[in-house]
Amino acid sequence: MAPDWRQIATQKRDSVLALIPEEWRIPAPPSVDEQRDVTGKFIQQYLNTQEIEITETDAVEIVEKTSNGTWTAVEVTKAFCHRSAIAHQLVNCLHEIFYDAAIESAQELDQYFAAHKKPIGPLHGLPISLKDCCEVEGYDTCVGWAGLCFKPAEQDSVSTIAQTRRLGAVLYVKTNLPQSMMMSDSYNHVFGQSVNSLHRGLVSGGSSGGEGALVGGRGSVIGIGTDIGGSIRIPAALQGIYGLCSSAFRVSWRRAANHQDYLINSVAGPLTWSLDSLKTYMEAYCSSNPWDIDPSIPPIPWRTELTKPPTGRKLKLGFIHDDGYVLPQPPVQRAMSHVRELFTKAGHECIDWDSSSQSTSYYELWEPAILADGGEGCKAACKLSEPEQPLIEGMLVGKPEDKLDVAQRQALARKILDYKQMYAQKMLESGVDAIIAPVLPWVGYKPKQWVVSNQYVGYSAHWNLLDYSALAVPTGVFADKELDSVEACPGWKKYSPKNKSDEFNHQQYDLDLVEGMPIGLQIVTGHYKEEQAVMVAGVLEELRRSS
Repeated sequence: MAPDWRQIATQKRDSVLALIPEEWRIPAPPSVDEQRDVTGKFIQQYLNTQEIEITETDAVEIVEKTSNGTWTAVEVTKAFCHRSAIAHQLVNCLHEIFYDAAIESAQELDQYFAAHKKPIGPLHGLPISLKDCCEVEGYDTCVGWAGLCFKPAEQDSVSTIAQTRRLGAVLYVKTNLPQSMMMSDSYNHVFGQSVNSLHRGLVSGGSSGGEGALVGGRGSVIGIGTDIGGSIRIPAALQGIYGLCSSAFRVSWRRAANHQDYLINSVAGPLTWSLDSLKTYMEAYCSSNPWDIDPSIPPIPWRTELTKPPTGRKLKLGFIHDDGYVLPQPPVQRAMSHVRELFTKAGHECIDWDSSSQSTSYYELWEPAILADGGEGCKAACKLSEPEQPLIEGMLVGKPEDKLDVAQRQALARKILDYKQMYAQKMLESGVDAIIAPVLPWVGYKPKQWVVSNQYVGYSAHWNLLDYSALAVPTGVFADKELDSVEACPGWKKYSPKNKSDEFNHQQYDLDLVEGMPIGLQIVTGHYKEEQAVMVAGVLEELRRSS
């Protein structure tokens, strides 16, 4: 008799924990009540001085030091392996650990540097973490399914992983995600729940939630996630870090597990706590001709000149404070107003952006496209185990009535194209450099709240529908008991919700729970305008620094 899926899940979890060296184990991790925030000084207590210095240095300086011999690739790799191991024991963020292979790769890089007196590539010795759906030769890609455990990949993902290795990066871990990845939380039956590094009583988001928690805890300086409706930007916003959702295939996602053929393209991109680190990765990757090994990638090198503000004029920015379907909670509203005020005071033109089509396009275009297989992909994965592994409650999975035949898919594809054409004209006529909007209408949820949330990801998914570049950014705004109280926000207190999603968002606002949590927003530019999003983020970063 085949083992029960629960036995397989237990064996898988135990096998991963066994890869953490004994000297890196925490004898008795504190409870959430004992230690809510495990970033900063708390996690530092488990590291030595050099490990702290290395893991709290951005990618630009790490590569500079590994490229001039100040740090060896082995020193850097061991530091991130150690910190990621500690982070996993605190926030449950990892799926796969390959520390030994990572250190071996780092040794080879050090040998190359010793022999040639130069780095092997622009990411020489830089550890990079990966969302579990990225296939790495020799390691599982179970994406939360017990039936896919202990079935290692036969080769690396063609472009993203293989090319990242060629650039000199060191791969060392893969991170947690929700079963099937269609959820703004990161929970599955194999590894369980990932939580937020800043508040372990809250979710880390999804579906790149393991990456968000790991990067947020500085167990990684750059992590690669994927996004089809907000899966990079949501975890980034919840951790107060950067997360880039690019246009389709700017960063390849070939040979990834659970890669269904949706009418909406899923994309890969970096999560990081440093804007300069994000630029470093994107420039190195996009300038390495990845289209030579992956024909799906457009031949667009990184255009550094577009990451600099235009000369002789100010920016024109559109702001979405409320999409008319779900009203953002008070801290999110305040973050939007704060960022708008920063740009306005600096002389930039700020206008209200018409978002009236956003919720309609979400329900009539994005959601039908995502559910078009009628849930058959997930049902097939359930049947890989005996007895069948149950679906996680709250996932966005199609039902039989959602399945579209060929003619229906073609008709939907035409509607999506028409909508893209309309929006492109709207962007062109407006003359805006970017749109600034919430990533989420909420600040934080407890684990399992998402399953009853009448989930609405229209603020993030809309830009996937359009295939626009969208960059989640920190704002320096944090939920505040005084500024964001119901009494201080009379409009919120008197508000009458318009629908079930709006009502849930309003009812679940718990300032005592989310006090001190960061508020992230997103900068949306357009089709293949990642550099422009980075430019606007850089302007915002400078305005925050000087305010």
